[in-house]
Amino acid sequence: MLSMANDPMYTILAVDDARDTLMLIDFDLTEHGYKVVTADSGENAFIQLSEHDVDLILLDIYMPGLSGLATLARIREHDKYDNIPVIMLSASNDEDEIVHALDLGASDYVAKPYITKVLLARIRNAIRLKEKNMELELIAKTDFLTGLSNRKNFDEYANKMITQSNRTHDYPVVIAMFDIDFFKKVNDTYGHEAGDIVLRSFAKILTTNFRDYDLVARIGGEEFAVCLPNTDLHEAIAACERFRVQVENFQFPITPDQSKVIQITTSVGLAANQSNIQTLEELMKLAD
Repeated sequence: MLSMANDPMYTILAVDDARDTLMLIDFDLTEHGYKVVTADSGENAFIQLSEHDVDLILLDIYMPGLSGLATLARIREHDKYDNIPVIMLSASNDEDEIVHALDLGASDYVAKPYITKVLLARIRNAIRLKEKNMELELIAKTDFLTGLSNRKNFDEYANKMITQSNRTHDYPVVIAMFDIDFFKKVNDTYGHEAGDIVLRSFAKILTTNFRDYDLVARIGGEEFAVCLPNTDLHEAIAACERFRVQVENFQFPITPDQSKVIQITTSVGLAANQSNIQTLEELMKLAD
């Protein structure tokens, strides 16, 4: 069985035009705790990718129709699939083909007929590396104190949403900015530890008041922002006003045991990419 105890069941997509190879992979990997889905062509691989949350792909280099290398190239063109590790399989020892596959973004290569324990080890290593990279990517996008998105991730997401909105001329993107009033007074009176507790509580309330696809971020210090794509400005104002009132009425703890509380208020500004206001920088200046 898998040596990675208590890990979730990982889903492996095996792509090969040889039915007996797919059956063997299915048997070997299922026996070791993996969920296996199969495809007998590159075209069918994309159908499986659209229907399953795949953690790793085993891909035969030589297939009729859409070859393994062509399939790999198309996988790497998709943002949705680009982070999925791909291990190439082939009975050929053609070094140029192997190098080409690695240059296209393959994670590894295993010769056929494969040795089961070697294949399993390569799979484990590829999944571990993927998860470590995802952890590092998350850290790079996250504000360390509140767990919200940081300024860099906010700017990337908001710019993408604004560009899309400007191109399609659909609902505008609304940028809302929030500032905790007189926050310096909290730090000066109760200490920076109390201020950090208030910031974390403020962030929690903020996330519960907006939709899953609204990006909530800490911009810096006591400043926060929310990007609301596909949003009517009046609806955004109503949501921000509900949040403002909730903050005003909330008892904010300033000690870890929550034995002491204070009340704070917040100021809110909003702007939407309407008329000649097109860029994130302009929207944030206006909202601020």
